[in-house]
Amino acid sequence: MASSSSVRLGLVLAGLTAVNIYVFAFKKDMAVTGLLEASSVNGRLDPEQPKPFREDEAIALESDNASAPGTLGGTTTGESSKNGRVVEGEIGKLDTLSVLLAREGFETVALTVSSALATKLDPRTIKPGDKFVLTFDAEGAPEVFEYRPNPVDAYIVTRGENGVWNARHEQRQLEIRKVSAGGTIRSSLYGAVQDSGESPGLVSMLVDLFAWDINFYIDTHPGDHFKVVIEKQYLDGQFYRYGKLLAAEYGGKVGTFRAFHFKDGNRDAYFDDKGQSIAKSFLKTPLRFVRISSKFDPKRFHPVLHTTRAHQGVDYAAPRGTPVWAASDGKVLEAHMKRGSGNTVVIRHSNGYASRYYHLDKFAKGFAAGQNVKQKQVIGYVGTTGLSTGPHLHFGLTQNGNFVDPLKLKTWRDSPVSRRAAYLATIKPLLGAFESLQTQLASSGVPTAGAQ
Repeated sequence: MASSSSVRLGLVLAGLTAVNIYVFAFKKDMAVTGLLEASSVNGRLDPEQPKPFREDEAIALESDNASAPGTLGGTTTGESSKNGRVVEGEIGKLDTLSVLLAREGFETVALTVSSALATKLDPRTIKPGDKFVLTFDAEGAPEVFEYRPNPVDAYIVTRGENGVWNARHEQRQLEIRKVSAGGTIRSSLYGAVQDSGESPGLVSMLVDLFAWDINFYIDTHPGDHFKVVIEKQYLDGQFYRYGKLLAAEYGGKVGTFRAFHFKDGNRDAYFDDKGQSIAKSFLKTPLRFVRISSKFDPKRFHPVLHTTRAHQGVDYAAPRGTPVWAASDGKVLEAHMKRGSGNTVVIRHSNGYASRYYHLDKFAKGFAAGQNVKQKQVIGYVGTTGLSTGPHLHFGLTQNGNFVDPLKLKTWRDSPVSRRAAYLATIKPLLGAFESLQTQLASSGVPTAGAQ
């Protein structure tokens, strides 16, 4: 009896083993080779494996990506068309254009396609999360490559009948609407912009525009106000992004500042209501949205060394990764790691000035000593390298080798508008729009400081 049971058990186990061998060795979608092929497309076997963090996701204001970006090898989906196979996906974090094309079946024409695309676009601007589409003909040969960095632009490389690949740039039509908006500060500029019904992108535009005169963290107070006349771009009837900021005003305890866009010959710039340039020799703050954590002090107690040492500069506390601007045009003298100041940049400017940037997390891509830089060019990112207790930028300034207080620096303006009559005629309706906005702000019942 026991022998008979053993035989039956053996037959059952043998049957199960045979089923497993069939499923994993011969069934197409479950075979080991099939699983490995699937893993090469998805970049992993385990679908629950967490995706690498993308820093640009934390600061992006616009994104229409439906699939999850950030995987090292990108994400793809395949489908068949009447002509052949179509593959859609996103650029992976470690992808280059040639790697992407080779991986997705364009390996025989990768160099040719890359060269054709380079006639319309710098391939170095391709970034993780951007979308692409690959099309194959009925015989499975590469036929079309499309690169879509955003919903408006498409760069299309096609194979002609003679086998030559050609690239073209297509843009979807945007509707431009000129609008006026304004608001009163209750707690922050960000909140006031949102309360006015506008998008956060407008905050960055205002901060960039008034960077020579206003530190929007310490200079913003309840009752302050802002006004703008701006172009808004719409795609298929939906707001897509902001266009040109035509005019802006910020008023409050810090004073009242205005800026109007005007093309003065070959010069595309902003001027105040008297025609003076708003651009100055040095920025008031070399990065956005900051608070001062330590001012210039010749007898400051060092928080790391626990000794009294001169603090020859200003510390700006900001989140790690915040972009740091060059305070003025100049030439990069130093860009390397130092023991105390960490990742350090020193830039030489005109009139004997030099600016210093300490504790950077990293330098901007391609940034190095010997280069010339422009004011507001990103040179690095806030960090906490060297002798530092937390993420911040130490900004120092010297003149003829002697340290000076950046907060007390007397700056000079760029040249004023040259076509004054034309300029005044251009800004007249914009000033009228500001008056209408002021009436609306006054009727809102919220007190405003510095209103005109």
